Amino acid sequence: MSSLNNYYDVSSNREESLSYGANRCYKDSLFRLLFGREENKQNLLDLYNALNDSNYTNKDNLTINTIDDVIYMKMKNDVSFILDNQMVLLEHQSTYNPNMPLRGLLYFARLYEGIVNLSKNIYYPKLIKIPTPQYIVLYNGTDRKIGNKKVLRLSDAFEKPDQSNEYEWTATMIDINYGENKDLLLKCKKLGEYSYFVESVRRHYSINNNFPVAVDEAVKECIDKGILADFLKKHIAEVRTVLLTEFDEERDYKIIAEGYKELWKEEGLNEGLKEGLERGLERGLEKGIKGLIDILREMGLSSEEISNKIQEKFNLSSEEANKYISNNRNN
Repeated sequence: MSSLNNYYDVSSNREESLSYGANRCYKDSLFRLLFGREENKQNLLDLYNALNDSNYTNKDNLTINTIDDVIYMKMKNDVSFILDNQMVLLEHQSTYNPNMPLRGLLYFARLYEGIVNLSKNIYYPKLIKIPTPQYIVLYNGTDRKIGNKKVLRLSDAFEKPDQSNEYEWTATMIDINYGENKDLLLKCKKLGEYSYFVESVRRHYSINNNFPVAVDEAVKECIDKGILADFLKKHIAEVRTVLLTEFDEERDYKIIAEGYKELWKEEGLNEGLKEGLERGLERGLEKGIKGLIDILREMGLSSEEISNKIQEKFNLSSEEANKYISNNRNN
């Protein structure tokens, strides 16, 4: 049994630890492995109870209804489920994103569409009852402090302020970084252990600057301390794969973002903004591809494996991918 209470002597310099981040477009995430699968419904029920100060005990009353592939939004979501006439969406984010209310609104609309036959039922003269929504964003990024909890509002995005306050949708963002929201992390054992594991990976990476090694060291440390021990032993290969994929893609996205920043400095936001955006995407894309090739080479992948990877990530043809690889080898 883990003694998580002993691990909350957190340094005041936590914000200086390196954030390796998590990808925003993925087949699965570590959070979803731990909370979003049928086999782990008890973890999800415990998390719900901790968030809502409730005491539900029957995990079979919880129905997971996550949409696995929301193509029209080009994104996937972590976990959604229904419990006691409430529909809950839990999102895990390692980067602060002010657009979460809009994302949640679109996602809930799709979920409700699956519950209600919109082509018929919404025209009935009788009120249709729907599950009450709850939208929680669990944040463990280090790029911005949010306090224990922050409510993001859709109305903040309105181009024209709405004085009536009649149109609103919110996302409640909760900080689950190690050392924050201690009561919550202690109420939900698995969430607290997940938080510790993420911090352990960051700490080891800041020491050796080798992410695969950092993952292995964190896994060993946590198993030795009884933190997520059974889960890590059972899913160790999958955990490694998921975290390395997240790390690669986060590095890739950051490189692309730098491409945008460089272009905006050159062009200025007030001159040729449309052209600037297009050129920024092109330059950022080139940097992103080059950066990903470098990372994959460091990981020991063959040219064929690298080609397949960048074709998938950037929607390239085989010829285009091999050209990037060849140019990168010559530079």
